[in-house]
Amino acid sequence: MKYKSFLSMLTLCMLAACGGSSDPSATDPSTLDEVISSNDANLIASAVKAGSTAGLSAPHRELLLQQALTLAKRYQQQQNATLSDIYGGADLDLTFNLGKNSNSISPGLSTMAVPLILSDEGRGLAVISQYGKGRSLAYGADVLAWMADQSRENQHFPIFNRAFNWVVTGKAAGPLPATIKFATAGYDAKSVTKLLARLGKTPQALTCDFSVSNNSCWQDADVLFFGAGVKDSAELGGQVRKYLESGKAIIYMHPSWGDSVGGRKVLQALGMELGGYGGNFFASVAGMSVGSQRTLSEVLKQGERLVPLIQAIQQMGSSSLSLDLSKDTSSADAITVIHKELENLQSTGGEVFAEPAADLHQLLVLWADLYRPDIEYGKINRTTQPAEFLRTYASDSWLAFNRVSTTVARAGQGDFMPQLAQQLPVSSSAETIEVTIAQADGVTAIGRAAVPGKPVYIEVLAGNGKLAVQSNYLRTWGNPLTDAVSEGYKRPRHPQSFRFPLKASGETVLVTPFGGPLYLNYAGATAGQSVTLKIRGAAKYSHFDFTKAQSDADIDEAVAALKRKDFGWQTAKFVGGEIQQTINYANQAMGTLDPKVYIVDQIKGMLFDSNHIANGYSNMPMSANVAAFCASAGWTCGGPIHRAPGVQHFVGWISACGYLCSGNPSDGFAGISGTGWGHAHELGHNTVQRVMHIELNGKGCLVECDNNILASTHMMRQYGLTGLDNGHLTDHPALYQYIVQNRQNGLSGEAQRADMEKRLWGGDSQDPMRAVHFQLAFLFSKYRAKESVPSMQASMDYFTLLTKADRLVSKEWEAGNKYGMSRYANNTINNHELIYVISSKIIGQDVRKIFAMYGLPLSQTALDSVADLKLPVASEQFYALAQKKFNQVSSGQWLDLSAATPAYPQ
Repeated sequence: MKYKSFLSMLTLCMLAACGGSSDPSATDPSTLDEVISSNDANLIASAVKAGSTAGLSAPHRELLLQQALTLAKRYQQQQNATLSDIYGGADLDLTFNLGKNSNSISPGLSTMAVPLILSDEGRGLAVISQYGKGRSLAYGADVLAWMADQSRENQHFPIFNRAFNWVVTGKAAGPLPATIKFATAGYDAKSVTKLLARLGKTPQALTCDFSVSNNSCWQDADVLFFGAGVKDSAELGGQVRKYLESGKAIIYMHPSWGDSVGGRKVLQALGMELGGYGGNFFASVAGMSVGSQRTLSEVLKQGERLVPLIQAIQQMGSSSLSLDLSKDTSSADAITVIHKELENLQSTGGEVFAEPAADLHQLLVLWADLYRPDIEYGKINRTTQPAEFLRTYASDSWLAFNRVSTTVARAGQGDFMPQLAQQLPVSSSAETIEVTIAQADGVTAIGRAAVPGKPVYIEVLAGNGKLAVQSNYLRTWGNPLTDAVSEGYKRPRHPQSFRFPLKASGETVLVTPFGGPLYLNYAGATAGQSVTLKIRGAAKYSHFDFTKAQSDADIDEAVAALKRKDFGWQTAKFVGGEIQQTINYANQAMGTLDPKVYIVDQIKGMLFDSNHIANGYSNMPMSANVAAFCASAGWTCGGPIHRAPGVQHFVGWISACGYLCSGNPSDGFAGISGTGWGHAHELGHNTVQRVMHIELNGKGCLVECDNNILASTHMMRQYGLTGLDNGHLTDHPALYQYIVQNRQNGLSGEAQRADMEKRLWGGDSQDPMRAVHFQLAFLFSKYRAKESVPSMQASMDYFTLLTKADRLVSKEWEAGNKYGMSRYANNTINNHELIYVISSKIIGQDVRKIFAMYGLPLSQTALDSVADLKLPVASEQFYALAQKKFNQVSSGQWLDLSAATPAYPQ
């Protein structure tokens, strides 16, 4: 039988009821001459219904691509015709400015929506869509009110009028009814009344709330108007889709750059997507407007949104494709457009095979499933095998994760996941797992893994906030389009799953072709609480969780998995930090160490604990010195105010920049080490407080210096506890040499201080700058801890109190001497003066002479505030650490600089 008959067998949704016109004559007859057997037609129809290729075989790949090509051409022709209707047959002014108090609106499903107006930078300003018998129009600002009042952009009225006519009648020049019945939800009916009056029609407002599911008045309306004020509800999206499918005209106006939960649902049901935070507020003029250079032909090309996909499908089917992917990525980009649409659909709770408007996407996902088993990562060359490259790229991109079935590359997933992982046993009965939540919003490891191709079922038993699930938490994963050609296509293009919401009741299913650790994504949760999940179909792997008690059996099981290397990843979870690293990197970083020593002593005990002690976080116990000072000063040094501000994630696999890269997650081309300075440096980037940052006239200890102060505390503590000194210097001799040179100039007073400021803080050498904080720490050990020779512990105590005080001044500031801020009206104090005030308070000495010696300027307000503490003034002095032993704090000697400048000890 002919292909046209086959399509009709796949239900009306496959062509007619989904995405637009139900007129089959709109299909290009030249694409319908493929012959397909009734058996194949039935098999494909069943596969679409089940969302699984279980009944299909390799020969069905070509049939699926043929059908997808037919659908894509049909939608493209339909969208071309619609834009030609709205813009054709009239001399229209195409200029338009949405203004910065607006949001972008873009097509979310290419099968439904197409841009009506794109800004000069390509941002969506207005979109139209079709589904079933209905049509819709949406703008990213309240353009309807502008047109009704004739207040703004009146040159745009002819286009708006034609678009309005098309939504209501199906024809841009079609006659409107003399009386137009309408209803509004979250939108001002007065604006609609004014607009209809301008159009010369009689408005008839219906009084009803058609946003709720039990209304019947929507059937009487000619047009339904939504605005950003529409009430959110679980059934809202389904209601809007029902209205559209039934043939209703729907118009949505978004009034500002802000978000709208209900409005976002309405737009999603219309096949559209609302922009993110800030909307167009920060966009350039070209990002929110259409200039006079825009031509009609350029506008009409917006209807060719699916042309690149059509090209990609045709190229994927070629056996002798000639394509230079280094110069022409249009087909790869078209594949990515569908990938992003699939992500948007699933991340908002939609299911690809339950979404009738995603008929094209369903075919592409099934094709991807059929193609995937034969992929061999590392053996595909984009230069000599462009068609195979595109097919692999598409198979890696066209993904549906929230279903029960998928396929896997039998040879494994390159350096992402070994082939052995496919054989890992998964739980047949449900486990109850308690997942600790460190903060209100974030991502955290669950402690179970998805095995490639095997579905995981997750049910929420207890928890609050918005909960979602995803496999893997990665920031970067390589790019086969730009990776070195010599490396081949090394790994799946998008190995992590999309994030999609967990159902409020019942099971949510996740299946991934690539596998990976499972992560809970949460928002609006209660920090410090936990979420209880029931999980089946998951595997255990090398996961350590030190946010709660672990049995020896749990640790031994994780250690055994680490050594077996049969799963691609190892994860660890601590208070304030989490790690995801490849199993090979984990074993390299561990070396010959006992796994417990590596995970517990090095990563937790050194990397995270050192940072958290220096930052004064409440998850670390206070030393005797710190506790005694806090009690005597009346400071609140424990509790929620000092919680670690967030969980810092580290990923060992691929770096987003350089060898190691900061951010969250921080990533690198290495396993996570608890002893080197690299990861301490990156952790410092993401936890550094203002009291480490000294900026004078745009110079000083800025980014890459301030965070390294925390890395240096790590190295100092590491030597104190283990005797390991592997560098990362704070250059005390260089700092001392600046003092010598400054004194040799014969200057005094402010001139001498300014000269030192220029020498030390105006230069580019960070190591002597960072030594200043440690010299203050040594003063703390001398005066507060009463130590003749500084100890590591007392030096760390200084940083603990400095950072605790930083938070207290910011969050619990009060006038008076509690924090040494008596002369300040509020806590708007610059950083180096804050360091001076707090340091004087916790050291127990007025360190004004020390600050002058280091070239740091102090205002009279700062000086008077410390004077109010009635502290003795510390004399000029310097603790000279032994050469090249700058992490070994007990190796030096005190030098008195009050009267002379002795030579630095050799």
